[in-house]
Amino acid sequence: MKNLIVSSADEKYAHLLIELYYSLKQSLKKYDFAIFDCGLQNETINFFKSKNIKLVKPEWEFKIPSYKIRGRENLKIQFSRFYMDKYFPGYGNYIWLDSDTWVNCEKTFELYLQGSEKNGFSITPQVDRSYKRLVDIRWLFGFPKKVNSINYKNISKSISKKLGRRYAGYYTMNAGCFAYNFKFSGMDKLRSNLKLASAKGRIFGSDQVALALTHFEDKIDYELLPSYCNWLCETKLPKFCSKKNLFVEPYLPNHNIGIMHLAGMDDDRKKELIFHKIKTLDEDTIEKPLRYQK
Repeated sequence: MKNLIVSSADEKYAHLLIELYYSLKQSLKKYDFAIFDCGLQNETINFFKSKNIKLVKPEWEFKIPSYKIRGRENLKIQFSRFYMDKYFPGYGNYIWLDSDTWVNCEKTFELYLQGSEKNGFSITPQVDRSYKRLVDIRWLFGFPKKVNSINYKNISKSISKKLGRRYAGYYTMNAGCFAYNFKFSGMDKLRSNLKLASAKGRIFGSDQVALALTHFEDKIDYELLPSYCNWLCETKLPKFCSKKNLFVEPYLPNHNIGIMHLAGMDDDRKKELIFHKIKTLDEDTIEKPLRYQK
């Protein structure tokens, strides 16, 4: 069976979606590519149709109160990414990529497919030796007054503070890039947790709550991939290998980064390119954007 890569955007991120498409390069010889249209304009739609890319408008998978939506139809993607096989049936493995990601090294990127085939679901936790802060602790008179983390905040609002405290110190699953096999046995539980999380909590972040509950609470295993598979550039800038023309992780052994992820980098995600001072493996410093360049 063939495998499918899926992404999504509204017109605000259309330029990033096009860059992601171009970054796939040789990958599109092995994968099909499809898009959830969350508000693209005709020019962008026609561009992808000219490339024989299938576009589908996602639906709300669960009944969501209107006050939570407030016209933000792009929030559908918090759910639809876990229903790729519903919208695009007939594939063996489904790989999700946020539109603010792009493929830097195809060989590293392939680990998502390998993990999906091996264990049913593959994803990268937000942990690495170069990511400095995992938990935010506020102190008062030498004692922790407040402990905050992504898991604590999201799970406390969606489920309960008791469960939020239990998993406050656990790593967060990054939902911007993952893969699953169409036979993944944990998908029903994952979707059930997604519905549970969105019923009480916010829509945005419900995906990370569901991923955490399914893995930690329900003991469903994922194939956990290293951080260089999905590099969070906001947390630590990568280095650049001039010989390979690839971004690499900043410390030895300087693995080739699979996915460059611009989550949280609002200026970099705008149309105008932002140049950063990037160290090379030759110990030079160059000015280079973190976005994909043809």
